[in-house]
Amino acid sequence: MSPPCSSFSSEETRIQTLNLTLIPGLPNDLSGLILAFIPYSHHSRLKSICKSWRIFFSRKTLISIRQKHLQTSRLSHLLCVFPQDPSISSPYLFDPQNLAWCPLPLMPCNPNVYGLCNFTSISIGPHLYVIGGSLFDTRSFPIDRPSSSSSAFRFNFITSSWDRISPMLSPRGSFACAAIPDSDQILVAGGGSRHTMFGAAGSRMSSVEMYDAGKNEWVAMDGLPRFRAGCVGFLVGNGEEREFWVMGGYGESRTVSGVFPVDEYYRDAVVMDLNNGGKWREIGDMWEEGERGRLGKIVVVEDEDWDVPGIFMLDGSDIF
Repeated sequence: MSPPCSSFSSEETRIQTLNLTLIPGLPNDLSGLILAFIPYSHHSRLKSICKSWRIFFSRKTLISIRQKHLQTSRLSHLLCVFPQDPSISSPYLFDPQNLAWCPLPLMPCNPNVYGLCNFTSISIGPHLYVIGGSLFDTRSFPIDRPSSSSSAFRFNFITSSWDRISPMLSPRGSFACAAIPDSDQILVAGGGSRHTMFGAAGSRMSSVEMYDAGKNEWVAMDGLPRFRAGCVGFLVGNGEEREFWVMGGYGESRTVSGVFPVDEYYRDAVVMDLNNGGKWREIGDMWEEGERGRLGKIVVVEDEDWDVPGIFMLDGSDIF
């Protein structure tokens, strides 16, 4: 079998120029292939072994090498967990296939804001994006009133570093979000300023934006038919029949006895046809009147062909 040297030629030249060896007694192309099989959850620890390993595990082509030589069944999906504000508490990656945890560096900190929550995290290729959210700003008045954030950050899994990217056109938290596959684009819709410390109140919005990672810019799109926050978003279909679905959430609010604010939760969904001018259409109610008060926690499991995802809802102790 001929060695797969084409995938390693540029980085191998760099390592050899520095007189560095990946594994003593083995050629660097074979050593690189062996190291590429190591799960990502262990890479941060292995970078400290030696200089050649730090260079190898920081190379941009490592992910493509794994995708080329590993079977799809052996490529593990990573789960990112945010215990709290990622600028003060490290996020964690969980590798369910290898049962391994890996801490991520802290997100860049702004000394004037704190308590970030209700943000959205989404991955595209070797990057993890943290977008928007609700927080407290010491420069605002009153100081105990939360405000929404337009900030966006990107974590590079190759360099293990965060970058601040262009902020959204409109600050928002608790919004619908989805990544368009093979395009480096992210869609965000709706949202508001509600913070997890408060069970009600906060603003709502209907604006929709799309982020282009290649241009590092946000572009406004047709807004939702009505204000909607606390909603969930996902893609359905592929190619010429790709749609962006936004489900549930809350819009208008009312008060009980003229004092206590209560949200009016939506039972319907709206759909944007991405290949037909980005126009919205409304879908009927998902459940009957009185069946449940609001949409439960939603998990969307995307299939490999990005065709029809699996959608699961947790309602109390029931899973639908």
